[in-house]
Amino acid sequence: MTLCEYIDEFYHSVGLDACEINLGKILGILQAINQEFPSPLGVDKSSPFKKVAAFTANFAAEKAIYSPLPQEHFGVLSTHQNAIVAVALSFDALEGAVIKCATRGDIVLENRISVSKHFWKDLIAAVSNTMPVHHFDCLSLIYEALAYQTNPDASYERVV
Repeated sequence: MTLCEYIDEFYHSVGLDACEINLGKILGILQAINQEFPSPLGVDKSSPFKKVAAFTANFAAEKAIYSPLPQEHFGVLSTHQNAIVAVALSFDALEGAVIKCATRGDIVLENRISVSKHFWKDLIAAVSNTMPVHHFDCLSLIYEALAYQTNPDASYERVV
């Protein structure tokens, strides 16, 4: 599924027939996260957490979706559509993602991330104000912590 198809399906799932997007911005986001990936490991060798963090930070900052979401479903966050779609896509992408670990082999994130409504609201508000160069690492850590909370066997041993 392409990013535009994902956005379209997301909007249909909340009862909207269409949404207005800026295709040039979407293409720019995809180009930026592939050519200017913020981790020294690059896009191919980085963890799934870093990949979704780069996507989330760039997508939320670029604001490529212009149409707000239904207020009856999202309340005051209905105009935070870019953060909402970015987080939803990232949660979807992490379900079943594989972590390549040199010491433990491939580790599959079998369980979907789930958070409380309160956490979700605060996460969306925070992501809405993201600046990729400043927030990529924090977002990566948030996604990693949430994935490990839901998939405790995938987590590294806690030593600190």
